[in-house]
Amino acid sequence: MDSSQPEIVIFDVEAVRETIGGTKAILEFGAIIVCPQMLVEKEYFSSLVRPQHDWEFGGFHKRKNGLTREDIILANITFSDIARTVYDFLNGRIWVGHNIIEHDRVLVEQAFHKIGQLPPKPLRVIDTLDLCQGFIWGPVNRKMETVAEYFDLGEQTHRALDDVRLNLRLFVHCAAVFSLTESSSLLGAHDNTNNNNSFPRFPDPMEFSIPTLRDESYDSFIKVREPIFCASLNVRFGIDIKFWREDRSPKLIFMVDSPDNLSTKLDEFDWMLQGLFSTFRIDSGWRKVVDRKWKSPAVRLRITNTADEQTIVCKREDSGKTRRLVFKDYEGELQTLLTKGTRLDAYLFVETYHYPRSADPTQEKGSAGIRLVAHKLIIHS
Repeated sequence: MDSSQPEIVIFDVEAVRETIGGTKAILEFGAIIVCPQMLVEKEYFSSLVRPQHDWEFGGFHKRKNGLTREDIILANITFSDIARTVYDFLNGRIWVGHNIIEHDRVLVEQAFHKIGQLPPKPLRVIDTLDLCQGFIWGPVNRKMETVAEYFDLGEQTHRALDDVRLNLRLFVHCAAVFSLTESSSLLGAHDNTNNNNSFPRFPDPMEFSIPTLRDESYDSFIKVREPIFCASLNVRFGIDIKFWREDRSPKLIFMVDSPDNLSTKLDEFDWMLQGLFSTFRIDSGWRKVVDRKWKSPAVRLRITNTADEQTIVCKREDSGKTRRLVFKDYEGELQTLLTKGTRLDAYLFVETYHYPRSADPTQEKGSAGIRLVAHKLIIHS
């Protein structure tokens, strides 16, 4: 991921006007992440959303697109269930949508406030409704359905993911109308009010460079966190829950075969950090990150599932597109997915850790080293 040019996310919500208060409730959310260089879809997510109360369905009835109230109830997914995924998709990216400023953005922000969470923030917002104003003249209205017919882009189905992909075709068409300079400005401009959400670039092992730590203090050592990307890893051992955190949540760890280029780079990083650690003269054992007790090297990947952070899990389809997964039973469903022989791509953070020795002199000495924490996993079909 090239952090020099921010990614685009196109999203859409289907909603219904509530009986009480006259506000709207989200019934479906759909979004795609778009490559800013090629303007093609990279990853998608969609989900039906069940309102918390029956009265929030308002006057909803079966729609022309086939969506029924029973479909939404049977899906049994509330906005709280998908809020983390929605936040991760939207926060810090350029938002694109049709009538997004007055409709979709408002509904998403209201949904977050309703569950007591801070809403995501865009790097910039581009409304294709406004873009169309510049080159559609005459009595034609600017609704998505009308604009799509005007440009012969396809039919609007009023299902979130379909409409998002239709919106991508419209956005590409709009971008083509602009001059090269204007298009670059359109895609590259930043929102001055929020420029702190850039995504890290995850280099592959051949590009990965060992950081230079000039501040040789304990604090600088313990906070090392470097991104790295590894393609087509093979799962050697799936998740086996043996250890638990203090809050009684399970530690989710699985093991993958480590390719030579990854092992070599991790060995170099290990050696550099171990040497730096020894300067602190702390009585803790150093644990190598690459495990070589088998015939071929392997590494452990840690999955995060806390209130502040959760590993993103996607499924790559035969078409090459990746679909973001949402789980009702995070640990249980991951155990089913990450079995021996599964192939996956992994966006990882290489980070240091140190667990000092307990004050109890009978306890073992502390431990230190580096570990691989999964930011995002893409499971191959």
